[in-house]
Amino acid sequence: MRYRSHLDVDGPDDQSPESKAAPIPPLARSKALTDLILAVGVVLVSLPWASPSNSLFRRMSGLTAVLMLAAFQFTAEGLVPLLLIAVRRERLSGFGFMSRNAGKSVAFAIVLAAAYDLALSCHAGAWIWVPLRRHTAMRMALATGFPWSLVGLAATIAAWGLLEAFFGVFFAKRVNQMLGHGGKGWLAPGALGFALFNGLLHFAVGQGIEGFVTSFGSGYAIGVIPAIADNAWGSAVFQTLTNSVGRL
Repeated sequence: MRYRSHLDVDGPDDQSPESKAAPIPPLARSKALTDLILAVGVVLVSLPWASPSNSLFRRMSGLTAVLMLAAFQFTAEGLVPLLLIAVRRERLSGFGFMSRNAGKSVAFAIVLAAAYDLALSCHAGAWIWVPLRRHTAMRMALATGFPWSLVGLAATIAAWGLLEAFFGVFFAKRVNQMLGHGGKGWLAPGALGFALFNGLLHFAVGQGIEGFVTSFGSGYAIGVIPAIADNAWGSAVFQTLTNSVGRL
């Protein structure tokens, strides 16, 4: 029999009607608030070093720079949520990263990504459809040449596609738990909360009103996909398809 860790992506326990219907006790709400403060605090503290132009990264180039940036991104947005999930003895399937409803979630993500990119294209007056084209790590990865470019591309997609989406899903779930909400529906507080956080974060780093609006929209999509499809893999697909999109 295979040993199942608390971070297993899928598990039969997560599909039982009893677990879905269980009320959220007050203690769980306080823990959710604590987790949210810790995760957001690390992100905010890391902001001054998040730009490749910072002295920590500006002298690096090539695949080393890509991997260092990806490692920094993991530390800023992935490490604390994963540790908290382990401490709380939760499973990733409890956050929607499982096989059930994956097809529905991904299909939903593709529709939302197409709508998002179409809206950006209409605003820009040109087709904006290439995922991660404007991302610094992507440009660095492509400049390394084959086969190292494949490693850089994989690291970029993992860090700024899957990982950023995972942080949004974690954030949304903790908001729902903190408020004692089931986390379902188009107006789930977790989805709206992460949308607002994502918008304000990008506004604070100098992207202005336009950055707030686009980041609010992408944050909402990341949070609402598991709220509607009951699966979070679509959130990762959406983030990968829409993050730093550039012109054809």
